[in-house]
Amino acid sequence: MRRALRGAVLLAAAICFATPGPLVAQDAPRRRTIGLALSGGSAKGIAHIGVLRELERLGVHVDVVAGTSMGSVIGGLYAIGLSLDSIENTIAATNFPLLISDATPRNRRFVDRRRLDDRAVLSVPLELTRVSLPSGVIVGSNLLRLLERVTWRAATVRRFSELPRPFVAVATDLETGDAVPLREGVLADVIRASSGVPGALEPIELGGRVLVDGAYSRNLPATDARELGADVVICSDVSNPIESAKDLQSLVDVLGQLTALSRKEPTQEQRDACDVLIQPNVEDMSSLTFERFAEWIERGRAAAAEHEAELSALAGPSSGRPVSEPPVAPLLGDSVRIERIDVEGTDRPPVIDLVRRELGLTAGDFVGRDGLETALGHLDATDLFALVRYRLDGSPSAAHLSVFVQERPRNRLGVGLRYDDERRAALLFTATVHNLVGYGSTARLDLRVGEETQIRARLNRRRRVTGSLGVGVGLGWSQAPVELPAPDGGRTTVELWTATVFSGLAAGRATSLGWEATAERAVTTTDAPPVRLLSLAAVLDHETLDRVDFPNRGADVTGRFEWGGTDLAPGGRFSVAALDARYYIPVRPRLTMDAGVFLGDAGGADLPPYRRFYLGGAHRSAVFRMTQPLFQGLESQEQSGRAVQVGRLGLRWEVRSNTFVRAGVDVGAVRDTWTFPFDTPMTGWALSAGSESLIGPVVLEVSKVWGAAHDARVSVSVGRPL
Repeated sequence: MRRALRGAVLLAAAICFATPGPLVAQDAPRRRTIGLALSGGSAKGIAHIGVLRELERLGVHVDVVAGTSMGSVIGGLYAIGLSLDSIENTIAATNFPLLISDATPRNRRFVDRRRLDDRAVLSVPLELTRVSLPSGVIVGSNLLRLLERVTWRAATVRRFSELPRPFVAVATDLETGDAVPLREGVLADVIRASSGVPGALEPIELGGRVLVDGAYSRNLPATDARELGADVVICSDVSNPIESAKDLQSLVDVLGQLTALSRKEPTQEQRDACDVLIQPNVEDMSSLTFERFAEWIERGRAAAAEHEAELSALAGPSSGRPVSEPPVAPLLGDSVRIERIDVEGTDRPPVIDLVRRELGLTAGDFVGRDGLETALGHLDATDLFALVRYRLDGSPSAAHLSVFVQERPRNRLGVGLRYDDERRAALLFTATVHNLVGYGSTARLDLRVGEETQIRARLNRRRRVTGSLGVGVGLGWSQAPVELPAPDGGRTTVELWTATVFSGLAAGRATSLGWEATAERAVTTTDAPPVRLLSLAAVLDHETLDRVDFPNRGADVTGRFEWGGTDLAPGGRFSVAALDARYYIPVRPRLTMDAGVFLGDAGGADLPPYRRFYLGGAHRSAVFRMTQPLFQGLESQEQSGRAVQVGRLGLRWEVRSNTFVRAGVDVGAVRDTWTFPFDTPMTGWALSAGSESLIGPVVLEVSKVWGAAHDARVSVSVGRPL
């Protein structure tokens, strides 16, 4: 007992001397900081979302994020705290063809500009003396607007170490070729710099450097994640693999191979810096297949699942931030109060006035992301600026707004093409020049070459650039075939010389009400003398279609009432009233109903024969748009008269992406006297199939007039109406 007691005392003494003070539990070892490096790869970078989903499923908490190009987009959104569902929904809702162009969304343009711009399928920058090839095909305004919207919550954060997950984006210095890690600035601008593919997007200047896509210097930013403090770096790499010569079948394949070869050595160095290297399968799909985002995400998830054992070993709660790091910056809510507004990049009063007017803000007002996006989008729509961006300095409760503008009018040369079986092939060349006659003026020259040939020059100007009142003048020459009725009878070519003065009042950007004065001289190939005409017209134009080709929703309404006189009959007068309206109504996600009417009435002893209504055909006339309504099953201009009534109804189904079938019915007739409704109207039906293409819609249609003696018509068209 004594020996046992003495041993216990000695043991207690040893413990006391070995552990001074009270007994405490030792801190658990701190979990290693986990970093994520996301490579560039355009649409292939969407696979990063799948990688992140698998990491979250396995309980791997990402502490810091580094991204290049598309990796900076996904990584930046994840760094500010957006959920993967939100990021995926953003990708799914993005119109990528619009995003990688400078085409202004249709709802931001005034209706008259929509009508003109929608006809060109290709446009390039134009200087007054030459066509120019700038430092990028596009400025990238649509991409910047999207980035500003999705990063709104971090708009006042300047140091990316203060984001919920510290973040760095890698860009390339265009002058030196060096990789430039961007750890501070305006997040939207930084991501835009990192993802600015040279030759496609113009370089952007940040911090005195001209920057382009980081993929050209460091496509996989593993070392950048390490420099953010990561102990373990997980890499998701969708870089192009090196292909064998037999797999290089096209110019795109060759260019992709050259890019991959140029990046081979630096990419391998970055791969060697990864602790876990995940390489999603990038074969068999182009880097531009954004529409297959779900498949890209699944490929990323599957690739990460192959590393489940390694990743599971990294699972655990957040490591937390070291004490030396600043706290997470507060993020913006739905809106912020503006204390001050500055316009930078110009000192010209008209420009400053335009920017401030479109912003519609004064000190003390609150503004949210949607309001700023709309205002800056309206500035983009003027085509007077190369790029417009903003900066918010301050806190989520109050901030100073700075708007930066680059004054450079977006003059354009556009090309369109069209083929249909009624008027054969046609080409369109169009040039648009801004500020030719005063700031904000728009001069446009259109040349259409084909069976219907037309050249038009227009100059118009809106009050204070975006005001509701617009005025303009126009000159034009055109020629088109017309089937004249008896007693003149027969096919003739009408040649028109026109001069117009017009004014319109915009009710929003989708509707215009105005008047137009026209002087016209018409010559035909018959023995009839030339016709000289003077008229005054009231014009209604309303258009809210969601897209040009195969719209799913919206309205397209044009109305015109013209009154005037010619030298056909002494003291005579004529009048022409016409309304063309069509509505598109989504019935189900892939099913759209269209309904419409065309009503017209013309009278007077002075009515020129070419201004009668000519009914029939599947394709609109470029010259006589308001007097030659379509009718399914009839030949072009098959019937004519002074009064017309047509009702239309159709159903269109999208059988797969960008491929459609439609069934439609037209009911109506053309007469020489207006009564409502006409007795014994005709009924025509049509079945058509169409698809979107790079040069516009391609449509095949079979149509017939119910009970008519002639055979069914087969009609083909390629491209947009010009």
